[in-house]
Amino acid sequence: GAIIIDEEHTTTYKQDQNPKYNAIEVARLRAKYHNAVVILGSATPSLESFSKAIIKKYELIEIKKRANNMNLPKVTIVDMNEEKNKASHFSKLLLEKIKEKIDKNEQIILLLNRRGYSSFITCQNCGYVSKCPNCDITLTYHKTSGLERCHYCGYARKKLEICPNCKEKSINDLGYGTEKIEEELRKKFNVDILRMDMDTTNYKGAHEKIINEFKNGKSQILLGTQMIAKGLDFPNVTLVGVINADTSLMIPNYKSSEYTYELLSQVAGRCGRSEKQGEVIIQTFNKDHYAISLAKSHDYISFFKQEMKIRKELNYPPYCNMVSIKVIGTDFELIKKESSLMKARLMQNLENSIILGPSIGSVMKIKNTYRIGIIIKYKKEDNLYSYLERILNYYKSNSKIRVDIDFNPNIC
Repeated sequence: GAIIIDEEHTTTYKQDQNPKYNAIEVARLRAKYHNAVVILGSATPSLESFSKAIIKKYELIEIKKRANNMNLPKVTIVDMNEEKNKASHFSKLLLEKIKEKIDKNEQIILLLNRRGYSSFITCQNCGYVSKCPNCDITLTYHKTSGLERCHYCGYARKKLEICPNCKEKSINDLGYGTEKIEEELRKKFNVDILRMDMDTTNYKGAHEKIINEFKNGKSQILLGTQMIAKGLDFPNVTLVGVINADTSLMIPNYKSSEYTYELLSQVAGRCGRSEKQGEVIIQTFNKDHYAISLAKSHDYISFFKQEMKIRKELNYPPYCNMVSIKVIGTDFELIKKESSLMKARLMQNLENSIILGPSIGSVMKIKNTYRIGIIIKYKKEDNLYSYLERILNYYKSNSKIRVDIDFNPNIC
């Protein structure tokens, strides 16, 4: 008689590849058909869900205490602009706290939402940057395999030693990922470290193996990307450290503040889950950003009000619905021309909508195909579904252009 969707705020309930659907919408339809109820559970509900609870479209049931009645962890924000040792990715406070917990035989979770060893490879002499030949994106260096990899198409090659542009031996790796942080940790602390990211969990049973090893005390430090932030329960974890809280804040997406608040709140909830008090240290270069300062005080309601105010001013969901149309093809000039024509037709046929674009995506080329996007914002548009179907049918037989349509996408 019930469908329970835990961590309902999570973006993974939305399928971004065909067939596109939102599992929460499917659950609501199934529950209606079977006369059942849907329970959406989250410590950080999505703005769309919580706004529906505010207007009584959903029934709101609040849990004011943690399951074991323990206090929420104390959160400290470290301004990395003021740190004296600029060469280290760790603040003085975080290093002191890690040592303190190791000495007490307690466990630590460290979050860095970027995998790999370095973000990009560049030439110090001429400024050349190593990029994927198939995608408009820099290659990420993975030290364990000695490869530069594209995280979009899977292209890989051995790390460059000599610059292909100026022929000088002045290649350098800049930025950092979980691999580099693991290496730095091993130099500072003589303890076992488990790393959990896409590279260490790409085989069957890997997630469970790492989680069980950490739970059984094989390692005192678990380092990982956002996959370690949700749903895990380790009684001996008393410290959570966020290496760089700004990573998700800089995503070119209207939901970046929401993602940041959710991620920080969720990862903070991984510590102090038994009788031992938990501590959280968040390292950031944007200590005054409301998503970070309100995560410190565990103040979801204030975050909700602040973010809703911005969404209302800019007319973003939940104040409107959105449709993303991507025009995709190997001939850039052709899709550029076609997307301009499409916008003109949309404006003629959808009178109650705002049409944005066409604009080049944050990653213009993926797997040797270019993509240009158009966004439709609407509240009520009777003609929308039938006209979008006409667009899909029109391009069905066109071998040079593909049209991709997504309702309320995670990324526009």
